Order: sequence, then structure tokens, then C-alpha cells
Amino acid sequence: MAAPNGERLDVTSKKAIALLALLASANSGERWRAWIQDKLWGSRELRQAQASLRLELHRLRKLTAGAPFPLVEATSRTVRLNLSMIDIDIRNEEIVAWSTSEFLEGIDIAGEESFEDWLREMRNNIADLSSSLPADRKISPPANANSANGSQTRPENPPIPE
Repeated sequence: MAAPNGERLDVTSKKAIALLALLASANSGERWRAWIQDKLWGSRELRQAQASLRLELHRLRKLTAGAPFPLVEATSRTVRLNLSMIDIDIRNEEIVAWSTSEFLEGIDIAGEESFEDWLREMRNNIADLSSSLPADRKISPPANANSANGSQTRPENPPIPE
């Protein structure tokens, strides 16, 4: 992930990376808190899951505190990724088609089967999208087809299936 000035922002927590992916994959960039808690902390008691989500949100806000806009906004019921201010690779069909990386490669949330089910479904959806692109859309890879920072396209691109 990169800041508006191009500086790399290192998100070191697997749960924070997963949280960003859960939000980025939603058509609106918004998810219910309870849905997120079920995916990332479903094996924990409700209060512990709520506290863990608050902690990850705090860490993400702290990481992007110098940005001119909030990366993540939350209410008592929802969490929203500010899609109008960031670029997301998985929202660009051509980047998805040319990527040689697996979606969330290396991210495993131990003991959270609901997250693993979601991740498997997302990977299948992305693979289906990639294989369904017409050949003329796959002539040459975009320069950022294997970008590491996860920020390349605007939200006006077609949303991926939820």
C-alpha cells in the first residue's frame, strides 16, 4: 500500500491486510461490523471480536494519520474503505487477467474457517473473471499487472462479485 505521496505504507498485521481485502472486495467498500467480526474473529467471543476489530481499525488509522483523507471510516454498525480516494488492483479486469500472483497470497488466518471459505470463493471468482476475458483484452499486460502495493485502478471499473 502506498501513501498519496508515494511512500510505502507497511501493513504488517495479517488481520489488517485481510480486513482491507474484505472491504476492498465489497462493491461499495463497506461491510457490516458483525460480518467482518465473523470472518476474522469468528472463533472468539463477541466482546473479544469487537475489541479486536476496534484495535485493527485503530492501527490502520494510525498508519494513515498523515493522509489528507481517512483510509477507513467506521460507524457503530459498519466499516467503510474510502474507495473514492484509493486504487485497488482487483477492480481492474486487465490487471487481474495478467496477474501471476494469487489473491492474498501468503495470508492465512489460523482457525477462521469463515475467512478461509470467503478467500477460496474470492480466488475462484477472480480466476473465473480472468478466464472469461476476451482474447483481445489480453494482448499485453498492463505495466502494473503484478504490483506489490495493491493500488492501481479507480473504482469506476466494474466491481467484482461479492
